[in-house]
Amino acid sequence: MSLAADAAPVDVTLPRVGRCLRVYNAPEVLEALGRAMPGWPLRCEPAAGFSPELYVYRDGAGLWQSDPGTAEEFMLPSAASAACSLAADLLSLRLEQESELVGLHCGSVEIGGRLALFPQSSRAGKSTLATAFAAAGYRLFGDDVLGLSPEGRGVAMGVAPRLRLPLPASFSAEFADYTRRRAGPEDERYRFVVPADGGLARSGETCPLGALVLLERHDTPVSPEVLTLAPGEGLLQLLCQNFARADLFQQPLPEALMARFLSLMEQLPCLLLRYGEPLAGARYLARVLEGGEAGTPASPPSGSAAADSAGTVDRTVPWRPGAGVSVYPLGEELFLIHAPSGDIHRLNLTGRLVWQLLQHEALAIAELGALLADHFAAPADAVTDDVAGLIQALYGAGLVAPAG
Repeated sequence: MSLAADAAPVDVTLPRVGRCLRVYNAPEVLEALGRAMPGWPLRCEPAAGFSPELYVYRDGAGLWQSDPGTAEEFMLPSAASAACSLAADLLSLRLEQESELVGLHCGSVEIGGRLALFPQSSRAGKSTLATAFAAAGYRLFGDDVLGLSPEGRGVAMGVAPRLRLPLPASFSAEFADYTRRRAGPEDERYRFVVPADGGLARSGETCPLGALVLLERHDTPVSPEVLTLAPGEGLLQLLCQNFARADLFQQPLPEALMARFLSLMEQLPCLLLRYGEPLAGARYLARVLEGGEAGTPASPPSGSAAADSAGTVDRTVPWRPGAGVSVYPLGEELFLIHAPSGDIHRLNLTGRLVWQLLQHEALAIAELGALLADHFAAPADAVTDDVAGLIQALYGAGLVAPAG
């Protein structure tokens, strides 16, 4: 780290985290970070004592940030980019400090006194839809990270939503105008959008959960549509998009979280929002959740997340459940967690019946096919082929084994 001789370092302290960041010779970073975190106020004081692991400085080459946990540093192109990077690191520190919280990678908005969650992967439209809800007058709990309390309530982090630039031309003029009027720190790549007073929940505010909503955003104009999904769709997203660390639970992560998430999924509706223009999608989803309209049932999932073709396993060999498999029922579906790998597998009703039969006694594929064909009054050959594909997938995942 090479600094000017007259650099005046500043230490940043945040509620629930403490003294966590040192900034050298970069007041523009402090200003941008404060605007990007309006619901999580930072306190700045003259630096004292040892530097926190997280620091930022400006030298003749530009802005630099430390990479926590390593001895490395990396360059930042702008103060807005620094705010993006630092906010993510500070949220991680907070979740480490509040070990009772599970950190979910999701957007969240309060509708009718309950939170709608969007637990999606990156670039799925979480931030865009969250910003659209703010433009439509709803209160945000966040666009990227939400805490989940042991009681099952959402906990706000207090960070404003961030959009990638430029905005697509297909977005409405109303939406684009809102993002310009409420613009916070920005550069060529990103823009924070800061809702008006009261439009963003403050850090630590809580709200009960109301629904999980998966997103399907289209680049071409489409009329918004809401489909009702099986609860398992939402459960998989929650398990895949959490930030919790396994060492906080002292056991494999999916096992530790499954009990917490199962009770939620038994109560929450799981929906799919198909939309093109974000403001229209937000308003349509709000009407559905407020009771104005109903979602359309979606097609059921396939028998197993891993079963994609008929297998080559011996159909005359009896099969039994494998060792180290934990079983969690949810509605008509069944979730299997393979303890050695931590992998999660989802079975529909047919797959669940196969698993239950194997729990009672070891059975060959031909025997399973005959039993299911009789149960469903379906052609035995076709059912047996499907069972062979399922057993092949389960065997490949280590979930079943030949008996004896």
